[in-house]
Amino acid sequence: MSEQLARQIIDNYVASTLALRASSVSPSEVGVTDADAYSSHRLDIFIRWENAKFSLQELPTEYKLQAIQAIDAITA
Repeated sequence: MSEQLARQIIDNYVASTLALRASSVSPSEVGVTDADAYSSHRLDIFIRWENAKFSLQELPTEYKLQAIQAIDAITA
């Protein structure tokens, strides 16, 4: 695996984690009028995050430290 691909996988995980957090607000807090569309959108984000999580688990050992550092940066 190239370093560029590993970086893309890590960046995708970080972006999807942040998107999942942002979509976790209550529909009433953001003034959502279409609950079905909101639920569908949230499900899409969750599936993207799940896929990113599985990709992250497949990283070779030499890139796992970079992944941990990126995750620490968004959880701090």
